[in-house]
Amino acid sequence: MVSRAFPVAVALLAVACAHTPDQTEPAPNWGIASASTVDTFEIGGTGRNWGVKVTDTEILGIQPDFALARTDGEIRGRALGVPVVVGFHGDQGAGVYRGAPFEVYATYTPAGLHVTGIFGGAISDYELSTERINGRVGICGYDLRWNGKVYSGFRGCGQQIEAISVSLPATMAKWSDVEVAGALGMLMNVGGPIRVDRLADNSAEFRNGPVPDVALAPYYQLSYAARGGAYFGVGALRTAAGASAAAARAGAGRPSGTMSSAPRAGGSGRASTSSH
Repeated sequence: MVSRAFPVAVALLAVACAHTPDQTEPAPNWGIASASTVDTFEIGGTGRNWGVKVTDTEILGIQPDFALARTDGEIRGRALGVPVVVGFHGDQGAGVYRGAPFEVYATYTPAGLHVTGIFGGAISDYELSTERINGRVGICGYDLRWNGKVYSGFRGCGQQIEAISVSLPATMAKWSDVEVAGALGMLMNVGGPIRVDRLADNSAEFRNGPVPDVALAPYYQLSYAARGGAYFGVGALRTAAGASAAAARAGAGRPSGTMSSAPRAGGSGRASTSSH
């Protein structure tokens, strides 16, 4: 629940201090991405190497500072000393990340996932597959390819372009796909300052986005409040657009599906879909 307290951040950080990567070989058959054989999310670059431990229930690190707990469809805690509360359900997630609005939508592609949303206030759109991570995540653009061990390529943040590698932890393969999409939106959006894109609500991504999930209403309220908007006023625009799109799909006779928020059994294969 959004209202409950999160008193264990200090204890989680204490655990993270002593962490060294644990081997989880062999790497899982993930389906949507390629995983390393350790329990650590890592970014490598010139003088910028860092990693955080990822388990079934936690994301922990010292540099950068992450003390997040994952439970009951929610990631909650602190990142870089700033509160984080993000809830997930179906194919969506919403809340606040580092004090800025956070929304994520994940859909399946033949190769993996197409992920869109607002990550820390910045309009984002990226593709995740077993071969590539490509697109905008927060304030930076990524073009990475799997080389058999890590995703390797380039990251551009403003006018700065640098060679970089990203390693996804094998432990994350047990998470639901939308949680993975959202967690990468947090972990790959650390380097620069958070800024809120004031044009987000008028963007094509927003206008054409899915209808907000009613189960996530308290989390969407947090997201809209973080950018100074009224949840019900702005949500009504998206609801109307979503209703029109749904009517068009129904008229064309095309079935629609929703992404399951439950982890995959055994950590392999894609999340199931259910017709509605």
